[in-house]
Amino acid sequence: MRVQHFLLVVERPPSLTQQRRLAALPTPPRSETGADGTHRLTFDRPGSVLADAIAVAIHQVELTGLRVVRVADRDWLTLAEIGARIGRSRELVRLWALGKQGPGGFPAPLDPDRDTSFYSWAQVSPWLRERLGYDLPDDEPILAATNLALQLRALAPRIQHMQLIRDLLAAA
Repeated sequence: MRVQHFLLVVERPPSLTQQRRLAALPTPPRSETGADGTHRLTFDRPGSVLADAIAVAIHQVELTGLRVVRVADRDWLTLAEIGARIGRSRELVRLWALGKQGPGGFPAPLDPDRDTSFYSWAQVSPWLRERLGYDLPDDEPILAATNLALQLRALAPRIQHMQLIRDLLAAA
């Protein structure tokens, strides 16, 4: 079964009680604060469909009293993490990155002057689909739609004619 990797941005850091509730989840997230001050819960959840994994995680997180404001993919990955996502060895992915195996044209690292190179999954996954024929889902529309839904939820109390928006969504 595929493992879904994503993070949820919450409006504030979890309290001690919320941390305990999160730790008790079947697949608990890792809690971290980003360099930009955002509070993140990072998930690695087994599941075949990203949308289902995200919806369940949002529901479980919000049962603790936290409010989810955004969802994101874990985009910056090492070669080992890319290999783990597709069920291949780090060494094979390294050879693709060096152009010593595969069709060439592997995306460049995001930070080439570092000891550990990171690659953008948003760049690598299309390369894997197009050049090597990997059957990988296109997660970008799911992430965008989920973020729009979270944003709409936050704005709903300020929208005077919310039924017009609901009708627009129902017609989609």
